Amino acid sequence: MKNSVAFPHLLKAKLLTDLSPDDKADFLNRCTARMYQTPEIFLHQGEQSPGLFIVAHGRMDVLLTSPGGEQTLLAHLGPCETVGEIECISGGTCIATCRSQPMTTMLFLPTDVLFEYLRMPIFIRNVAAVFRSRMQQDNAVKALDLHGTLDQRLFLRLRTLCDGRDRVRANQAHLAEILGCSRQSVNKALGRLRTEGIIDVSKGEVRILQPDAVVEGLSNLQDK
Repeated sequence: MKNSVAFPHLLKAKLLTDLSPDDKADFLNRCTARMYQTPEIFLHQGEQSPGLFIVAHGRMDVLLTSPGGEQTLLAHLGPCETVGEIECISGGTCIATCRSQPMTTMLFLPTDVLFEYLRMPIFIRNVAAVFRSRMQQDNAVKALDLHGTLDQRLFLRLRTLCDGRDRVRANQAHLAEILGCSRQSVNKALGRLRTEGIIDVSKGEVRILQPDAVVEGLSNLQDK
């Protein structure tokens, strides 16, 4: 079965916006489906990317390893999201490691085929739009890290780390390490977000009840 038939939801991927139906289908059909039953690293930090990967089903983790060996989970990415394309285009090495979660299907497009699509101005625009969106999210995180309240920073991190069911598998100690604060402070912030009905908390897991809550609207929670 062709990828465009097996994974019709990918036709709506941001990378394919405004392409003709035939070009969208051709893009997906020229990809190779790769299925991961267990977690597996398919892009290694510091190594060349062999091509573009797009999530068809399941999730992938993006992890950054510091010079000291500390590992930070940057994001969970789901269906229609892509990795590897910027490294292919720039010729640079991967700036992070990408790891599949169990029962995940990825579509892989080799670098040489990717460059064929880069002859299309609309496709170039789409690649730039995806990259701009990532920069915008990174800038928002940096701004909140410097100027935001703990509640804002925590909620933004939870949204970034959530899986396909709006759940985050992380304990308070892990969240405290990510945010650079005490476990007690994280516990209080989780309590405030829970009281507002924005999240629910259980052992080892946080469920986001309002994923579209406005981050700026959380500025006063820390004072309650």
